[in-house]
Amino acid sequence: MSLNGRVVLVTGASSGFGAATARRCAAAGARLVLAARSAERLDEHAAAIRRAGGEVLALPADVTSDADVERLVEATLVRFGRVDVLVNNAGMGVLNGIAEAPLAELEAMLQVNLLGAVRCIRAVLPPMLAQGQGQIVNVASMAGLLGMPNFAYYGATKAALIALTRSMQQDLADTGVRCVAICPGAARTPFFRHAHIEKLPRTTLLIPWLSDEEVAAVIVHAIARNAEGEILVPALALPLIRLANAFPALARLVVRFLR
Repeated sequence: MSLNGRVVLVTGASSGFGAATARRCAAAGARLVLAARSAERLDEHAAAIRRAGGEVLALPADVTSDADVERLVEATLVRFGRVDVLVNNAGMGVLNGIAEAPLAELEAMLQVNLLGAVRCIRAVLPPMLAQGQGQIVNVASMAGLLGMPNFAYYGATKAALIALTRSMQQDLADTGVRCVAICPGAARTPFFRHAHIEKLPRTTLLIPWLSDEEVAAVIVHAIARNAEGEILVPALALPLIRLANAFPALARLVVRFLR
């Protein structure tokens, strides 16, 4: 799989899916721009990629800041002259029941998971449209497609990101810019340092848990194929999602039984 010369910008690149995606993109020949709030961890990953022969620009940036995102894309264009792929991976989650969840949790997740993604999209779209090609990869979640206890706020932000991707596919048709949503199931990532793993319903046991590398492999494959649409990870979850959409009452019963 070759991404030779393609400029790939990855947010949330200091750990989890983002760091694993960066490593795989570099191994496939991409030129990388890595962004995250943690400058120290970002620099460590960038240094490892450079030692392996990769070309990388690492910039601390917070996707909740308009100024940070603008500086990030400007620096990308100065260094590489273009941006071919945006991987909107930065995200956060807190799991809580709707009766207990403070509104501030939803506001924080919206700022990162949805508005942060939109800020990055709006910043990269002008150069992508000018060059007549590009790809936007939005890392969503299966939680945006399947309702589960304690996922109301987090699932809502990811459902919004999926809806955004679907609409973008229509808005950007025939422009050369393609959009894909990656929807992973539960994964062993730093996400659960903040998301309260003890609040996960047993529903998540229906699908094998994922590793960072498994999800990153799907993301990089989607980039190499210039994929569009929605990709579920693992793919064996697709029948479950289709069943839930076809028989929502049955899906609610199953989830309640396994909560």
